[in-house]
Amino acid sequence: MKQINYFLLSVGVLLSASCTKLNENLYSTLDASNFYKNEQECVLAVGDAYTQLAYQGGNLWGIYGTQTVTTDEAVIPYRKQGPFLSNNGIWVDLHQHHFLANNNPILSSWQYSFKTAAASNQVIYQIGNSPTAFAGKSKMIAELKVLRAYAYFTALDMFGNIPISLDFRDTTLPKQYSRADAFNVIEKELKDNIDLIDAEPTPANYGRCTRGLGFTVLAKMYLNAEAWLGTPRWQEAIDMCDSVIRSGYYQLEGNYFTNFMIANEASKENIFVIPYDRKLAFGWEMHEYTLHPSFGPVFDITAPLWNGMSATESLYDAYDPADSRINSWMVGEQYNQSGQPLLNSAGAPLIFTKQIAGLKTAGEGDGVRCKKWEFPRGLQTKNESMDNDLVIYRYADVLLMKAEAIMRLQGGVADQEAVDLVNKVRERAFGNADHDFSTGTLTLDELLQERSRELAWEGLRRQDLIRFGKWESAWFGKDAEGDKHSEIFPIPSDILPTNPNLVQNPGY
Repeated sequence: MKQINYFLLSVGVLLSASCTKLNENLYSTLDASNFYKNEQECVLAVGDAYTQLAYQGGNLWGIYGTQTVTTDEAVIPYRKQGPFLSNNGIWVDLHQHHFLANNNPILSSWQYSFKTAAASNQVIYQIGNSPTAFAGKSKMIAELKVLRAYAYFTALDMFGNIPISLDFRDTTLPKQYSRADAFNVIEKELKDNIDLIDAEPTPANYGRCTRGLGFTVLAKMYLNAEAWLGTPRWQEAIDMCDSVIRSGYYQLEGNYFTNFMIANEASKENIFVIPYDRKLAFGWEMHEYTLHPSFGPVFDITAPLWNGMSATESLYDAYDPADSRINSWMVGEQYNQSGQPLLNSAGAPLIFTKQIAGLKTAGEGDGVRCKKWEFPRGLQTKNESMDNDLVIYRYADVLLMKAEAIMRLQGGVADQEAVDLVNKVRERAFGNADHDFSTGTLTLDELLQERSRELAWEGLRRQDLIRFGKWESAWFGKDAEGDKHSEIFPIPSDILPTNPNLVQNPGY
């Protein structure tokens, strides 16, 4: 059992009982008259604010699926035989950028952000009005404001013009801010509170907002400012990356896969994670998403395995055979622990191929499958979470972001500092410097590819493709797009009637 901060995990138990309720009120669910009477009650209340992250964060039907299946790195095709994950075509629609306002993963992505922000508002108010006094009270409130800012940042990224509320006492429906105005509000909230929260990651704040998370979110805001607002802010992105780097609290792990092991809470690379546990935190089921049912006995899994999520051929082909990160993927004939071949639904050997016949005509073994996250043994019930904690941001991402910002400042040209940053990540993957970039070979296109290899299926590719101008391009199963309206998602149809201040995004 993990020796981590269990107040974050324990709230997951409350979620599993209501996992199909997708239309709750977004702004007020707690009785604000019951203020917390001691420090322990305040601590537990902070845990409540993190609840929605666990429920929707690693859920294929939540923000994870919406950010990943919509890109050129992942696909859930229809399969001609055997079991597969269909769900009435929602995964094909997402992959082809046929975004519908009644799509449940898009609704769940909205809730990931706004329920977290709403819960933060409630707990900020209740702790602030609690009669108890203790040394960490102001830090606790600052942490909740940073969490709220992170939640609004994800909404800003996905939905553009968003409603924002920073005062639990305000019972009016929040107005919809322009993307530029929302950016400014979130930036100010982070800057005002980042120095008040913990700088050093410790077991006590594991899975919670620290300065590393605040600086990383600001770096991402500045890195994407040109794509979102038309105003480049590359130097500020560099400055925020430097704040993470110079803190000295983070480092690349010697083994890439340490970050994704079952017991990955000791990673020095992971900046912000969502803690999961098979009994205490529902929502992260990569085993169900990607594995073929024949793997059930291999991992002693009786939960349903859907043979669904696969890497695209272009993603797999982006790896050099000498790149250790290629071991994130299962390809070729598959075997059990005794070396006996696994069988498909027709009784023939199960063979995973990098080629996928078509988005709606795939074979049972088409597409390489993911094993980047170590699969726990003995998952026995439907929707039982894996025990691995889901990484939201890693130090490797910060190094690559800084390299990109340096190159952008120089018209896309790499200097030695940018090359050195990328090569730190690359040398871990290859185990030596034989595959290093030089100032002549590191281009922005190569950097995008390196981000793809390093950060595959971590929910970051969509943002990268938009920033690099590739989101509208054609890729496997998706035609080129004639405009940019799909760079933000539609406001869910269940949400629009709840607030007359909301205006649907263009193109939907």
